Order: sequence, then C-alpha cells, then structure tokens
Amino acid sequence: MIEGPARIAPVETAAPEGRRLCAALVDGVFGLLAGLVVGVTASVSPGSPTPWVAGLGGALAASLVNHVLVTWATQRSLGKLAAGLRVVRDADGGRPQLPALVRRWIHGLGWMLFAVPLHVASDSDVRQQDACGLRVVRRTCGRNT
Repeated sequence: MIEGPARIAPVETAAPEGRRLCAALVDGVFGLLAGLVVGVTASVSPGSPTPWVAGLGGALAASLVNHVLVTWATQRSLGKLAAGLRVVRDADGGRPQLPALVRRWIHGLGWMLFAVPLHVASDSDVRQQDACGLRVVRRTCGRNT
C-alpha cells in the first residue's frame, strides 16, 4: 500500500459525539440487515444451518468486511462515509494498517457487547474511546483521503 506524507490530524478535526453515533448507527443497521438477509436465505435453503446461526455469522462477516477491509481501503466504513468521518493512525494521522484495524474491530465488538449495556443500565456518561493506535476524525474538505 502506498503511503502519503506523514500528517497529524489537528485537534479541531476530532470527531464529535453526534457524528460518531450516526456512523455507529449506520454501520450497525448495515450489519443487522446483512445478517437478516443471510438468516432468511438460510431458512429457505434445504440443508443449511440454523437460520439464527447463519444470520449471526452473516452479521459478523458484514461487520468485519465493513470495519476492517473497507476501512483499510478507504479510511472509512459505510457509516463513517455517511457521517463525514475517517479513521487515521493516532501517531501521525496516516492511513491505518490492517492489524490495527482488526484489533480495533475486536475492541469494538467487546465495547458493544459489554460496555454499552452497562452504560445503559447504569445511566453513566462513559464515551466511546479511540483504540488500538487509531482515531476517528472529521473528514477535511478538499482532500480525497
């Protein structure tokens, strides 16, 4: 992969909570719809696995592709594209690398499964944090990155 010159994303381009939430909702709906399609397809196909198992696998696969492969290629998932955000390396603002994106995806799954339900149950003000040496920033105008 070709890297551009190292650049640090300025503090003022940090992603606001509202945009992060919008991106998470779009990505979540995409994953759920993909899982639903796979589950329904599995329910009408003879000899296929249990529909909910197939649906869960489809949702996880769609999430992995969206958050790792699409982000690796474009610096943004579908939700981040809709919200005007992108993912950069924390150290220098450059393109994220594949291993860091995989770690970030695993971290995000854990966050969604454990931290979000605890946050809702306790009504805390904990906020999503950037992880694995990557951060989410606002897309800058006039740049194709």
